[in-house]
Amino acid sequence: MNHGRRRLERKKKGYGSFPKEIFHKNAKINKRTLPVLECSECKKKYYAKSYRVKKFEIQEV
Repeated sequence: MNHGRRRLERKKKGYGSFPKEIFHKNAKINKRTLPVLECSECKKKYYAKSYRVKKFEIQEV
C-alpha cells in the first residue's frame, strides 16, 4: 500500500504533481482560416467555410 504511494510520489517529482511532462509545443502547423465575404450589392457579410491551410490568398474574379 505505502510502496505504491511512494512510487507515485517519486514519479510525480519534478513535474508539478503530474505523472508525466506536459507537452506545450503546438503540434498543428496549419492554421484555420475563416474568410469574411461581403456581398457587393447589399453589403451583407458572411463567413465562408473554414479550412486548415498554410498559405491563404484572396484573388478577385
